[in-house]
Amino acid sequence: MRDIRDDLEQRASFIENQIRAAHAHFEKVANQLQSERDARIADLKEALAMIHKFREFEDRHVGNVVTPENPSAPRLSLANRIQAASG
Repeated sequence: MRDIRDDLEQRASFIENQIRAAHAHFEKVANQLQSERDARIADLKEALAMIHKFREFEDRHVGNVVTPENPSAPRLSLANRIQAASG
């Protein structure tokens, strides 16, 4: 019977290298996904900040808007409102 220890050591070394390569690939992909997630969150936070600023602007400058007394009543078109005001 021949000695197979060298073959087994080579196979073990080969598999260890494959494990290291798979781990490195996983780390690379995980870091890439983390970076993409961070960039997406930053974009969303920026959009949210703009929306808050716009709402603050509206509250300051358009805050005195009168709401209709009966919001469920049908709204007249601009042309109908002009016609009603002039007639």
